[in-house]
Amino acid sequence: MPITGPRWRFIETMIEDAPEWKGVYVLWSHGTPLAVGHARGAGDTIKSRLAAHYSHAAAPGMGEITHYSWEICRDPAKREAQVVASLGLLWRAAPASRDETPLPAEAQWAVRESW
Repeated sequence: MPITGPRWRFIETMIEDAPEWKGVYVLWSHGTPLAVGHARGAGDTIKSRLAAHYSHAAAPGMGEITHYSWEICRDPAKREAQVVASLGLLWRAAPASRDETPLPAEAQWAVRESW
């Protein structure tokens, strides 16, 4: 099941309002999911992870992040896997066979940046 909450603009003032809790988040380029990540709690929060992404938003491989969504949850790593699957991103995680060409590092990041 995907994250059902609203999508927030990926700008500094909106990131300041993100929760300081553990959970999962999705980075979007308009309507296309670019990355799914999780925050484990304590100092690693949804807000801190989004702020880190924002500070590197112009880096190669980041894509054009326009929005983000988030969800507080008990088991962020497990929920992240569910969100990745619900968005249809699992197929990008690794080649299915040795004959397939591996994805470049930035494309692999687009699936699970928190590995």
